[in-house]
Amino acid sequence: MRSRYLSQRCLSIVAVALAIASFQVTMVEASDRIDVIVPLGEGGALDHFARTAQRFLNNGTDLEVSVENFSPKNGQDGYREFLDRPADGSTVLAWFEPAVAAYGPGASLDDLTIINVQEIEPPILAVRSDLGWRNLSEMVAALRRTPNRYRFGYGSATAGGSILTTALLNNLGLKIVAAGYRSGGKARKAVAKGDVDFTAGSLKALQKMGDRIAPLAVFSHRRLRAWPEVPTIMEALGPEANQAVHGAVYRFFAVHRAFSESEPEAFAKLVEAFRHMTEEDPAFLRNASERGVGARWFGPVESTSLLQRSHQHFSQLIARQRTHY
Repeated sequence: MRSRYLSQRCLSIVAVALAIASFQVTMVEASDRIDVIVPLGEGGALDHFARTAQRFLNNGTDLEVSVENFSPKNGQDGYREFLDRPADGSTVLAWFEPAVAAYGPGASLDDLTIINVQEIEPPILAVRSDLGWRNLSEMVAALRRTPNRYRFGYGSATAGGSILTTALLNNLGLKIVAAGYRSGGKARKAVAKGDVDFTAGSLKALQKMGDRIAPLAVFSHRRLRAWPEVPTIMEALGPEANQAVHGAVYRFFAVHRAFSESEPEAFAKLVEAFRHMTEEDPAFLRNASERGVGARWFGPVESTSLLQRSHQHFSQLIARQRTHY
């Protein structure tokens, strides 16, 4: 009788041990694999941002990193997909402000814990070279002469360049035709082919287009060191400088807030992996420089503060504008 009892007890212990082992394996697998969700299509600045990190985040660690793109509905599908994933640290969001502000009630920074704002970049307004516009004043004059003739190509209505261009056009009372594409890269290709007349994008992406485009202004208070001949939006507008708008895209990595709060040690390890890549990995730093991808380290606290200020700025800007899209 005692032997049967001991056998049953041993079987129970083994079953419990197997269950615990299975749970531990699941947790190890979850922590060793990271899916980076990019809520926009391939080829845009956000995609390049995420994929550059993907290549180097596993250096010196056992992390297996993949990137998933979701392009419909200006990123909302991808954002919802991230929120619906388990809050176990296995899913990281590569996202940007002002997208969160543009979603309004459908999104909140409170859903997220920020790992790092790695890139801050003011968009540049650029036009097809064959249009012959030498400066922004000539573009504005052409748009005024023929309303609804010229086409603005954009990859996402939530992108900083789209929002700032919309605000500028509204301030100046200009009417255009807007054409949306699945990514910023596809919008730039449309400019190159002549399907649209102007766009707004990142410095490196526009520079790659060479003489097919002409940069007219950067949505910044200061000129860019890497493209100093491009005037600021205020300089470019001249006598209409009071209608200028400014802003930058803040690209960042984040996790579910529930994960960082329930697993602070695991979150700290994830933050350290990003910090090491961004500050100490020479291969990443070299590649980021070559590709024109940001490699700044602010950390969770300062990054959150930066995003909150940007969120407030763009929320106010969006609230004052009627959309062209």
